[in-house]
Amino acid sequence: MIFVLRCVFVVCLVVVAIPSPASAQEAIFVVRHAERVDGSSDAALSVEGEARAEILARHLRDVGIDAIYSTTYQRTLGTAAPLAEVLGLEIQTGPTHDISTMMNSDSAVSRYVESLAAQLDVQHGADHVLVVGHSNTVPALLAALGHPESVSIGSDEYDNLFIVVPRGQAPPTVIRIRF
Repeated sequence: MIFVLRCVFVVCLVVVAIPSPASAQEAIFVVRHAERVDGSSDAALSVEGEARAEILARHLRDVGIDAIYSTTYQRTLGTAAPLAEVLGLEIQTGPTHDISTMMNSDSAVSRYVESLAAQLDVQHGADHVLVVGHSNTVPALLAALGHPESVSIGSDEYDNLFIVVPRGQAPPTVIRIRF
């Protein structure tokens, strides 16, 4: 009888210790790219944007970022670059997406975001991950990660940083700060 109770206890501990797929990450930091030099489709960062990217790197350099994800646009890569350099990390640009339709197609954004959320879940177990996106991909990613509230980012807002902390089967804790 004692042996059976011990076995049941061990099984319960194992079941409780296994994270659910939606709660694998320790924390996901999600940010929109910094200010861009102009309104062209693949604009680089402006001087202000480069300064903001440096500020982001200073804020996140000590939080234990294990991986950095970005779209392939110059402005997102430029926003991620200072932190990647400080940490010696390569910026991951997967999953692949059609750069010409991504910003103008809700279905392209949805496919990209769902694929990215699945990739984060599979490849980054208990990691701290930074994802740099856009005013349309950031809210979509937050929703894909389980955030129940609608989020909008204005066209002139470049200072939003969302910290997503999964909580098992419950919706994640999401903190929105300005930097």
